[in-house]
Amino acid sequence: MNAKAILQMAERLAQKGDTGALKLLVRQASLPLLAEAMLGWTIGRKAQPFLEKVIPLEVLQELQARPALGNHVNVDLAEDTAISFPWSEERMEHVLSWLAPEPWSYDRINHYAYRYLPLGVVFFYNGLHSGAVGVLKCEGQLQAKEVDLGPLYEAGLRIEWRRKGLFNGEEVPHAVLGSLAKPIPEVNHALLLALGEVLHRHGICL
Repeated sequence: MNAKAILQMAERLAQKGDTGALKLLVRQASLPLLAEAMLGWTIGRKAQPFLEKVIPLEVLQELQARPALGNHVNVDLAEDTAISFPWSEERMEHVLSWLAPEPWSYDRINHYAYRYLPLGVVFFYNGLHSGAVGVLKCEGQLQAKEVDLGPLYEAGLRIEWRRKGLFNGEEVPHAVLGSLAKPIPEVNHALLLALGEVLHRHGICL
């Protein structure tokens, strides 16, 4: 995946204010993380279900800013880009058999999710296995808490692809704040954070 090509396209679309195309581009860029997250059960491990948690601690401490929590909003799994993080093979098999023939429905006691602004991407962080079925079926509505990443970008956070080492040609994502730069191992999360910075800079919220 060429992250720079995606970010360059996002810049061009943002300059034109083409929010419809940007929403589709963000969905397209979410696909690698969606695959990584949804297949975590095959290795008994889930990917990080919180977007901001992949930012290295040293950078977060220097930022002196945190994402802003907003209201609960309605999310439609048929329309919105949503990602869940199932990790147990046994649970996944159970919910696939249980929910495949049934309409997916929101359980306010079990299903918790964040809708990250300005991206408009939804992350389940509880009810991960049944949530994954809703994502797979593109079916159902739920309430999600809005989390605005804007304060991080306003405080100076950038995501840049830099060379890993002096003699290594590979470029990896880094969280950058002034002269401080720390690598982000979670490449697919980093791409979404970088897209969020582009959108924020252009005053676009999807």
